[in-house]
Amino acid sequence: MTFATKVKSEISHNKGLIGRNKKAFSYGMLLCGKSFSTESIAMTTENKYVAKLYAKLIFQQIPMQTSVTTREYNGNFQQTTYSVSVDDEEDRKTILHFFGHDEEHLKDYNRDLLEDIEHRHAFLAGAFLSASNISDPQKDYHLEFVVSDSCALQALMEVLYSLELNFKHMVRRGQQVLYCKDSKSIEELLTMVGATGSMMDVVNVKIYKDMRNKINRVTNCETSNIEKTVSAATTQAADIRYLKKMGVFQNLEVVLKETGEARLRHPEMSLRELGELLGVSRSGINHRLQKISQIAKQVREEQE
Repeated sequence: MTFATKVKSEISHNKGLIGRNKKAFSYGMLLCGKSFSTESIAMTTENKYVAKLYAKLIFQQIPMQTSVTTREYNGNFQQTTYSVSVDDEEDRKTILHFFGHDEEHLKDYNRDLLEDIEHRHAFLAGAFLSASNISDPQKDYHLEFVVSDSCALQALMEVLYSLELNFKHMVRRGQQVLYCKDSKSIEELLTMVGATGSMMDVVNVKIYKDMRNKINRVTNCETSNIEKTVSAATTQAADIRYLKKMGVFQNLEVVLKETGEARLRHPEMSLRELGELLGVSRSGINHRLQKISQIAKQVREEQE
């Protein structure tokens, strides 16, 4: 089961949300479906239960003269798709009237149905079943609504904006797309539409990703520090060996000779560790090693 299927299944089985706000929920499903006009009222889905719910909600609320037809067919990659349509024109007019639409003017949606905030949540839940897609949070944070009707687009935009959810708009292959890549807004929307289990999945993935990123940053920092320590120690050891080769090392101050010998014995140690070994501060050890390097540089210059 994909994450999108899981979310839609959770919404479809939320009897409390649907039961309390059946009309607003149905309005979201129908308005944001494939079509919502006197010519056609229909939706397509890959979820069999969503298709059944679409037809069931129509029959529960609206007296129908004929039938609502559900067709099943195989689409791309043998994926089963369900198409639900209202067959009779008079029935379509009855449905439009039920939701407060003038069948001759469908450019604006019925705001009266969505004045209450819970009704807006239910509307989004219905729209989610008909027109949304959500990525698996393990891969990406991405939720989108795809509609072709300007009325549905306007309704979704205004409802999402009123709920302060961070969605953006674009046109893709002639379809209107409202999309969100903000994990916080996705979590809030899933809570609003009654998919709290799926919301917790997103939160858990987010926590895991944050922890993994922090661990990676610490590991990278430690690796970088180790590389710097090894590089510096290699240079310091080379200077010390050079001074020994040139017969200069034995004439250095006792503390410099002590530090040089310690560096040769412990090339893996950081300045702090080397200082602890010799009972000297980190800055003290660093000063001594810099002085050895300066002497080695002077000797090299004299030999040129």
